[in-house]
Amino acid sequence: MKRHALAVLALFISLILYFINLSALPFFESVYSLTKQVIQPLFELKGVLVDRTRHFFEVYVFLKDVSLENQRLKRQLQACALYKSQLHACESNLTALSNTINLSQNIKSYPILYAHVIAYDPSGNETFILIDRGQDAGIEEGMVVFHGSHLVGIVDKVYGGSSRVRTVFSGDFSISAVSGEKAYIYRGGYPYGSLLHVNLEDPIREGDSVFLRVPGKYFPQLVIGTVHSVSQEGGSFFKSVKVKPFSDIRKLYFCIVIKEKL
Repeated sequence: MKRHALAVLALFISLILYFINLSALPFFESVYSLTKQVIQPLFELKGVLVDRTRHFFEVYVFLKDVSLENQRLKRQLQACALYKSQLHACESNLTALSNTINLSQNIKSYPILYAHVIAYDPSGNETFILIDRGQDAGIEEGMVVFHGSHLVGIVDKVYGGSSRVRTVFSGDFSISAVSGEKAYIYRGGYPYGSLLHVNLEDPIREGDSVFLRVPGKYFPQLVIGTVHSVSQEGGSFFKSVKVKPFSDIRKLYFCIVIKEKL
């Protein structure tokens, strides 16, 4: 009962204050104005603090993201520096290897494959060699094999993990060749091969170089050998030209295959 009386009294006082409108009284108006002057700067300060805090938080988040990104880029830069040093080491090794095997510059643009010689012609006539690359390395019949700038031969048999190379000393080896400015057919032989269909008027002499000729393709200028002797066959319209191949087959430990068929 007492609780209800207090509630009714509070409602009655609220109604009186509402209708009286104390804020319109001079005394209360002064108090309200003074209170507003004191509290208003506090609200403004609160707003400034909220804005500054939000700004500082956004800057912190941004700088943190930038720091993480810088760390990531730094790791990438270190990895690139490592790759660059490895690339320089590989280039130095390739240059040293090229100088060691006398690999000419004009052949470096071709797809090539290094192979070790694993067997020689047991007859001693150097007609073939066996290399340790075969079908598993993409070797095909008709691919050119050389060492340094000298022609070794042509792949004529391919097995799973090895291949046979018919050399420039083989009597079964023949290929297009050029000496001077004229093309001929080179036929292998041991110890000397020969140039076929050399006309009597052709100015070919002892010591002239004989090169591989690949019509229709821009192959490197590989040396087959040098002209050993020139003689005239009796009653023939052609000269007999013997060629000494440059390649010393028995001293080959490795060779290079151009992965392009003639």
